[in-house]
Amino acid sequence: MNYYRNIFKSIKIQLICSICILTTVPLLFVCVVEYYSSKGAIEQRVIEQLTSIADLKKNELNSWLEERLIDTSVIARNKILAAAATSLLQQRRRYETIDQLRKSEAGKINYERILENLHLLKQFYKHYNVISIIDAANGEVVISTYPEIVGKTLSSFDSYIDTLEEKDVAVKDIYTSELIGQNCITYFCPVCMTDSLTLESSDIIIGVILLDVNVKNSIEPVIRNWPGMGDTGETLLVRREGDNIVYLNDLRHKPEAALKFVSSISSAGDIPSILSSGGEEGIKESVDYRGVPVLSAYRHIPVLNWGLVAKQDLAEAFAPVEKLKNRVILLIFVCILIVSAIGISLTSRITQPILQLVQGAKAIASGNLDHRIPVVSENEVGLLAREFNHMAMKLKESYSNLEQKVEERTAQLLRAERLAAVGELAAEVAHEINNPLGGLQNFASMLESEPENVRQTKKYATLMLDGLKRVEMIVKRLLTFSRPYTLHLSENDTNAIINSSLEFIEHKTEPCQVSIHKDLHPSLPPVLVDADHLSMVFINIMVNALESMPGGGDLTIKTDTCKRHEGCVTVNIRDTGCGIPPEIMKKIFEPFFSTKNKEGEKGLGMGLVISKRIIEDHHGAISIESKIGKGTTFTICLPSCAGK
Repeated sequence: MNYYRNIFKSIKIQLICSICILTTVPLLFVCVVEYYSSKGAIEQRVIEQLTSIADLKKNELNSWLEERLIDTSVIARNKILAAAATSLLQQRRRYETIDQLRKSEAGKINYERILENLHLLKQFYKHYNVISIIDAANGEVVISTYPEIVGKTLSSFDSYIDTLEEKDVAVKDIYTSELIGQNCITYFCPVCMTDSLTLESSDIIIGVILLDVNVKNSIEPVIRNWPGMGDTGETLLVRREGDNIVYLNDLRHKPEAALKFVSSISSAGDIPSILSSGGEEGIKESVDYRGVPVLSAYRHIPVLNWGLVAKQDLAEAFAPVEKLKNRVILLIFVCILIVSAIGISLTSRITQPILQLVQGAKAIASGNLDHRIPVVSENEVGLLAREFNHMAMKLKESYSNLEQKVEERTAQLLRAERLAAVGELAAEVAHEINNPLGGLQNFASMLESEPENVRQTKKYATLMLDGLKRVEMIVKRLLTFSRPYTLHLSENDTNAIINSSLEFIEHKTEPCQVSIHKDLHPSLPPVLVDADHLSMVFINIMVNALESMPGGGDLTIKTDTCKRHEGCVTVNIRDTGCGIPPEIMKKIFEPFFSTKNKEGEKGLGMGLVISKRIIEDHHGAISIESKIGKGTTFTICLPSCAGK
């Protein structure tokens, strides 16, 4: 989070964001307004197109149906055909079969003449697939342009007679013909008994003329195709039968559906089909018989009480809207890229000189007073760069004078510090040597006063030797601290050095009642060290630990691989002694500092100083942690041979 906050603190980022916002917000506004305006226009155009198609198909169907009624009416008024049909039907009733009728001399001539007239009517009225005449007495097909049905009896002929008693011509809605096995619309009119000489007709219906229209070859071509229907557009016809909707034509997405595909009004999702078959008209978005979202324009065909639906899938109908949206998004994206590129270019010209000034300031702050900023423009930023270079030049001149004065003063100070250090060191050494020298002087005076006392002489001689060793030790440690020494490095096992060092202090642990615990890692990598010097460090620290536990305790030595530095070995020496106060911890590695100031204790304060120096000369590190009353832990980190 802080990273992103720091990013937006950058002038460059702020300028880029400002430029992008100032340019893209108006662009987005214009694009959004234009998109919704164009979207509305496209949707309106699609709606108008679909509405026009529905109206066109409705008008075409109404016209086609009414034309067929007119055709049927013309045929019904044909007195010659009616007279010939009357004669034929009367002749048929005198013979047992139609074949006998056709073989008779009078019947044959009349039959062939009427059949020829029926074929002429079929050629003239091309929409009719089959023209037949049935006997009103029994529903027998007496004559037909489809010879296979001649002699068959129409089971539902009573319905034709009942209908014709009320009107001159009628139409039977789409159904599957029991005679020819096809989906048909049948127009029919009566054959009233007509005198062949006078051509006068009576009201007695002697027969019925059936004009069958094949739906697939007539109605479906009228509604099937329309401009812009695409891959999903289609027009369908429906009618209500009780509580169901019956689809009257084969569907584009459901072949052979005519009269076979039925859906319940209560559960059907095809709302436009329900509404249109109920007499309503309009346009709406809904789902069709497939459950797919569509845009539907629906109309009512009053001639046969049909519902007409012209529909198209929403995805295809409004595909131009989707394309428009994609173009707008692409346009916005490209414009943002261009604006961003321009913004980056402009801001770089502004911020690059500022960054150069920042780098110059850092360089001068780090002491590089020769650093200069190139002046590449004559504007305000260029003027600032020029003044910056002038300032750097003045700083260099001032620094040169100041540096000379500082060098001179560093030299009232270095000499003074050396003298002070020498004086301090001399005072410390004099203090440390003064005590054993005083003792030697006292012992010598006693020996001089009683030279014959052999026992006393031996005692004081021993004490004098101890004092001389004390002085010698002080001088040796002082030399070790003050002058270089040579390390003899070789590969060594840290655990082995620990074990050998413990041998030098084990004789001191029993009187002190101290228990030693070892936790040595079994597979440490070897270290490149001077074993003697490293052992001296371990012994010094362990002796200090023993002395911090006068009442007994535990001394734990643990070795392990370093968890903080890869390729290093650590040694932890932990005691349960009295601990070190915080004010003393700060001075623990200072020369001549010692906590052994009590009577009987001896200490130069050089052991830890020398130990620290030895560890650092091995490129290692030594640290200390302590708590009053809980003990002290020394941690030594040494680089292994694998880590070098």
